[in-house]
Amino acid sequence: MKPHHWPFVALGVSAVAAITAVVVVGSRSPAVNMPILLGIPLVATYLAHLVSKRAPNKVLFEFRVDPRPSWYNDAVEVTANGLEITAMSGGGRMASTGPTRLSYGFDDLLGISTRQAVPGEAPWITLTDGRGLPVPAGDVVVLRTTSGEQVLPVEDPQKFVALVRSRVSGLPEVHSTPVVQTDSHLDEVGEGPPPTGERTTPVEGPAVSLTGPPLAVRWLVGATLALAGTVVLPSVALLTTPGVPWAVLTAAGVAGVVWVLNRNVPWVWGRVAFLSVPISVIWLIGKGGYVWIPVLLVLCPMLGYLGGRMFRLGANLGRNVEVRVPLRDGSSLYVQRDRLVHKPNRAHATGSYPQAVWLGDITLVQSGTTPDVHPWPTPTGTTTFVGQNPLLRLVARPQQWILPATQAGELAELIRSRGGTPASPTRMSVEEWRELRQWAVRRQVGFMQQTVGIGKGAFIPAGIGWRLFAAAFTGQFAWIFLYLGSTGVDVRVGILISVVLTAWLLGDWWRVRPRMRVAEHNALPPGSRDWGETRPDHAPLPGWQPWR
Repeated sequence: MKPHHWPFVALGVSAVAAITAVVVVGSRSPAVNMPILLGIPLVATYLAHLVSKRAPNKVLFEFRVDPRPSWYNDAVEVTANGLEITAMSGGGRMASTGPTRLSYGFDDLLGISTRQAVPGEAPWITLTDGRGLPVPAGDVVVLRTTSGEQVLPVEDPQKFVALVRSRVSGLPEVHSTPVVQTDSHLDEVGEGPPPTGERTTPVEGPAVSLTGPPLAVRWLVGATLALAGTVVLPSVALLTTPGVPWAVLTAAGVAGVVWVLNRNVPWVWGRVAFLSVPISVIWLIGKGGYVWIPVLLVLCPMLGYLGGRMFRLGANLGRNVEVRVPLRDGSSLYVQRDRLVHKPNRAHATGSYPQAVWLGDITLVQSGTTPDVHPWPTPTGTTTFVGQNPLLRLVARPQQWILPATQAGELAELIRSRGGTPASPTRMSVEEWRELRQWAVRRQVGFMQQTVGIGKGAFIPAGIGWRLFAAAFTGQFAWIFLYLGSTGVDVRVGILISVVLTAWLLGDWWRVRPRMRVAEHNALPPGSRDWGETRPDHAPLPGWQPWR
C-alpha cells in the first residue's frame, strides 16, 4: 500500500476504535474522548506518511491532479538509481488496460529545470489505453533525457529538482519550449481510428427478420403483467392480512405512479415492480402474513421483468418505447425516442461515461462485418475488439460507432424507422468542454470510490443514477417509521428526515440530469475531426464488408 493511503486506513480504523470505546466504556465525556482516540492514531500515521516520502534512497513525489480520488497513486519515485514514473488514473479515471510505467536512470539525464505550464501543450504522458493526460496549470519539471524531453507535473517541483541535482551533480538547466498543439485537446480522448479507409462494395448479408406481436398486443400483455407485479399483487397481500392499515397501500400507489412515469422504458419495469416489496414485507412480518413474503419477493420483480420482455427487439415497437439492446462486449445500446445512448460495460470500463447521439443527426446506419478482429477505440477511453461477427456502424459526424450487435440488421432497421430532426449543436469552448468532461468522469468514478476508495467500479453505483437508488432506499424508511409509529414509538423526526432526504436526492438528480445529457452528446471536443473514416463507401476497419 502506498504511504499516501495510510491516513485513510488510520481514519477508518481509529474511527471504529473510538466509537467502540465510547459505547463500551460508557464514557461520561465522549466529546473529549472521541477527538483523542480519533486524532492520535491519525496524526501518528500522517507523520509516518511524511517521513516515508523522505526515506533514504527512495522519495515519492505525487503528480498534481484535480479531483484527487482516495485511490489515486500516480507518482514518481526518486530511487538510488534513477526515476520510476507510474501513471494510471489521471484526472480520476482508472486506465482500462493497466498502469503506464516509465524509468529513467541517472545516467540518462542530460538536464533539468522548471517552467510554467502552457495552455494547450501536448500531454505529458500517454496511458496504456491511449488517453493522453494534459499538463495541469502551474510549475512543472522538465527533464532532458537521452530519449527526449519529459514533463513531470509533480507537487513541490523545486524540491524535486533540488533532490535530483543532489543525486546527479552537474546537471545543466533546460531551456524548453513547450509544443502547443492546435488540436491538443483531442489527445484527452485518446487516439482515434485512421481517417482514411479503402473503398468498399456492399455484399449480400443475412436476411433481416423483424418479427414480434403487434404493438397493441405488446402493450396489453406487457402492461398487464407489469402492473400486476407493481400494484395488484402487493395490494392484495396487504389487504388480505389483518391489521395492516390502509395508509400502507400508498406504497403500492407510489410504485404505480413510478411505473406510469417509466411506461415507455420497459427494461426497468422489473426494478419498479420491486419498489414496494420491502415495505410490504416489513408490514407482513409485523402482522403475521408470512405466506405472502416469498410470493412478493419472487413474483413481483418476475412479472415486471416479463412485462418488459414484451418489448424486445423486433417489429411493431412504436416510436416512443425505449429499447435496450445488449451488445456482445457487455455494453448496451439504448434506442430512445429521439436519441441513441451507448453505455459501456463498467466491469472493464471504469470511469467511462455514456456516449449519445441524436437520431436526427445520424447520417449513416450500416450493418456489416470484418473477417478479422480489430481494436476499435472510443472517445471515452475504452477499446472494443470487433470483427468476425455482425457489426453495426453508425455515423453522426464527427462521431462514429462500431457496435458488436448480434442482430445488427434488425437494429439498423429499428433506428432507420425512427429518424428525427437534426439537433442544434451545443456551443461551448474547449475549456468549457474540458470542464464538463472532468465533471462527468468524476461523477462516473462512483460515489463509494470517491468517498472510501473501494473497488474498481464494477459493482458500485456510478454516474447520476445512484441518487435514484439512494432515494428509493431512503424513501422506504418513511413507511418503516410509520410501522414503528403504530407500535407506539415516536418516529416523527425519522419520518421528517427520510422525506426531506428523499426529496433532496430526487431534486439533485433532476438538477444534474440535463448537464449529464450534454456531456453524453459531446464526447468529442468542439471542432474535432471525424472519428475515423466516415464516408459510407469506404471502410472504417480493414476488411470491412457492408451488407445490402
